[in-house]
Amino acid sequence: MDDRALDTDADRVEHVGATDDVTVLRLAETTVIVGPSWAVDASRAISGPASADRTWISALLGDRSAHYEIGTHTLAYGSDIGHTIDVHDPLISHDAQHARNLAAHCSDADVAEAFGEPVSRNWFTLLGDDRPADSAHSQASAGYSEEQLILADMRVLTDPDHRRRGHAQVVGRLATNDAIDDGLIPQWRSRPENAVARRLAARLGYVEIGACHTAVLRP
Repeated sequence: MDDRALDTDADRVEHVGATDDVTVLRLAETTVIVGPSWAVDASRAISGPASADRTWISALLGDRSAHYEIGTHTLAYGSDIGHTIDVHDPLISHDAQHARNLAAHCSDADVAEAFGEPVSRNWFTLLGDDRPADSAHSQASAGYSEEQLILADMRVLTDPDHRRRGHAQVVGRLATNDAIDDGLIPQWRSRPENAVARRLAARLGYVEIGACHTAVLRP
């Protein structure tokens, strides 16, 4: 799909893709449908913009739903530098190994959502200050990767034993500021039911303006 496809006032943008997978993206009042011709045709019978729940894409797939793996994320974006954090002089590592050490202490589900696909990220990991940095415990980590030359896809993960202490907000703020300094637009993706992640994004100044639904044909 052309990178300029979203530069429009239209409430619908349609694109027939080359695979059987389906993507429904809503940003503000514009809904984008990418998929095979039958999916694009089916979308025309559904009124209104795509919501954050799966009602819209489930209606589009109809009887084909059982053959697809559906994923849904809300989309929020940040634009402002934050100047305060709740930890004085935090010990921060940019070494990916400290992020991997943190992942080893978290559940597979948390790691899959927070870190997603294995891509190169700019890491900010908060370390405990009770031992040297090379052996310090990783308490929380935030990282982002550049997408489409303009977006910073942001992810945050916190050790289960160190949650509810503001650590995620510290690393999330540092990573967000860094992305903005690099001229990128920070993007925060959360599962709709993950209220904790969505509240954290809101505290960091992110504003939800859309949702993305992906339907991948099962083998």
